[in-house]
Amino acid sequence: MQATRRLKLLAVAAATLASHGAVLAINGAQPGGYGVKNAAMGGASIALPLDAEAAANNPAGMGVLPSSSTLGIQLFNGRSSANYVLPGNQLHNEQTQAAPEGGINWRPDPRWAMGLSIAGSGAGSDYGQPALPVTGAAAAMTTLRVLELIPTVAWTPSPQLSLGLGLNMAAQQFEAAGVIVPAPVPGGLYPVPGHGRQSATGVGLRAGLLWQAAEDWTFGISLKSRTRMGRLEGYEQDLLAYSDGRVDVPAQYGIGVAWRPSERLSLAADYLRILWGEIKAMQDPNGFAWRNQPVLRLGAAWQLDERWSLRTGLSLNKGQIDSARTLQNLLVPSINERAFTLGSSWQLNPQGEINLGYELNPRSTLNGTGPSTGTSLTSKVQMLLLGYHHRF
Repeated sequence: MQATRRLKLLAVAAATLASHGAVLAINGAQPGGYGVKNAAMGGASIALPLDAEAAANNPAGMGVLPSSSTLGIQLFNGRSSANYVLPGNQLHNEQTQAAPEGGINWRPDPRWAMGLSIAGSGAGSDYGQPALPVTGAAAAMTTLRVLELIPTVAWTPSPQLSLGLGLNMAAQQFEAAGVIVPAPVPGGLYPVPGHGRQSATGVGLRAGLLWQAAEDWTFGISLKSRTRMGRLEGYEQDLLAYSDGRVDVPAQYGIGVAWRPSERLSLAADYLRILWGEIKAMQDPNGFAWRNQPVLRLGAAWQLDERWSLRTGLSLNKGQIDSARTLQNLLVPSINERAFTLGSSWQLNPQGEINLGYELNPRSTLNGTGPSTGTSLTSKVQMLLLGYHHRF
């Protein structure tokens, strides 16, 4: 009964997540990490599963976790600005949004685990005014929201090895307005009509491996296929014509290592590669043109005593936006390349734990070059994370 109630609670959280506002994330349209504890370690997670959201990082992680559930909330504050095309044409954007996250894991026997993890991502902006003084132009804004439900099965044939396989069931919402393009007359500009908020769904796969090579060393591999999404009605006519109105969720792969030099100290590192450049929407020669993005995540956790733990981390990436494409990315100013994280856990009792995390993506600026000369984007993102983890 308790597990059923928790599953219903996660379903409510998933429905809420599907309607959360746009997020300015560090890794393109993805947050720095999933799960409050792993996110507080710079997102390092592939070889260090810490809660029932592990399937969003490495499905094999569910095979080494106890029967448990986790539920958290991420509070995002993103601020961005742009100097756009014309001298003195400054645009400002600030958004504060809350989004839930969570998961549940059930161990029917020592070798098998079944669970569900919830992951959310997104990007966007709302400048509250037209990008340029063009007659008929709407206020410049865009919103991309992605909800991923990850039902997972993990098999642990031995205490040293875990294998995981999961579905990536994605739901997506997209809206854009205020897009201005060159008109078919010399020097002319044309405001593209909006198509409102549109939705699409898709299904992909996730897989992972977790191997404890020695008592204090663990290695992990995580794979995620491209999730082919349905058509966002109306946008295939203009803004997303090159991809037939589709914005797929990109494939990615990663490797991770965790080292426990003592009972109190854990260190973890991940290398992740997100294949933005492989999805059709990013191959449009006149579009966003995001490139594949490598990400390095480093984290450390220190157990102070039986009740308190501290965490910290660092995440670095190579920006997915080329400076020559600054102009096209006004509506999706996801330019942050560094994140610093902190966190702590408080063990309430043998079953319950409260987790807190903070992430800072410092102020970053991308100055346009080539055809984007004269345009610059600036962004700063902060995230506060709060969660509750329960064993049963």
